[in-house]
Amino acid sequence: MPVCKYCSKDFRKESTLSSHMCPKKRRVTDKDSVGSRMGFRVFQRFYELTTNSKKVKTFDDFIDSKYYIAFVKFGRHLVELDPINCNDFVDFVIKNGVKLNDWSKDYVYETYLEDYMRREPPDRALERTIIFLNKWGTDNDCAYSDFFRLATPSEAAYFIKTGKVSPWVLYLSASADTMWDKFNDEQYAMIETIINPGVWKARIMKNAEDKEFIAGALEAAGL
Repeated sequence: MPVCKYCSKDFRKESTLSSHMCPKKRRVTDKDSVGSRMGFRVFQRFYELTTNSKKVKTFDDFIDSKYYIAFVKFGRHLVELDPINCNDFVDFVIKNGVKLNDWSKDYVYETYLEDYMRREPPDRALERTIIFLNKWGTDNDCAYSDFFRLATPSEAAYFIKTGKVSPWVLYLSASADTMWDKFNDEQYAMIETIINPGVWKARIMKNAEDKEFIAGALEAAGL
């Protein structure tokens, strides 16, 4: 008599067993989905950082875990969010003891962004912003150097809020001056914690060499 190797349920026919889909079999079938693969990687990283065990968690450990659904949900969230430095974000939520069910909440990523952008090396901030602006220019069939002139206020506010455009570039780009007056109160409120003028202007002033380098690079790029 055919038996499901995942739940040990008996079946009279092989065809019935073949169409049978218990929770564990469904998880195995779903193992190559993006959410499952990403969730599994995060699951492994979680145990690397929170236990002293040298044994690497296997996929069988993953699908047997009572937290399987939560990790897959977070894996899907990561794919959709495309966070800045994904591995660093994963370590952030784990090391800071954020509850697993909160990992996908907006406030968690916003808190991470504020922390990450303060730690991010200025040259890396410049590089990733230019890469993003170049993609934006390609998508919109225009020069990336026209971002601050042509992006709508709501579009620009969204990209700033999600960290795609670094404050280093916002405060040192001459063309960004044309953007500030376009924001309404709601849009400015969206980005206020990210742009934090008091923090960022002080940081830029204290790093004269970085300021000169980035300002020069932005001027050369037409920004």
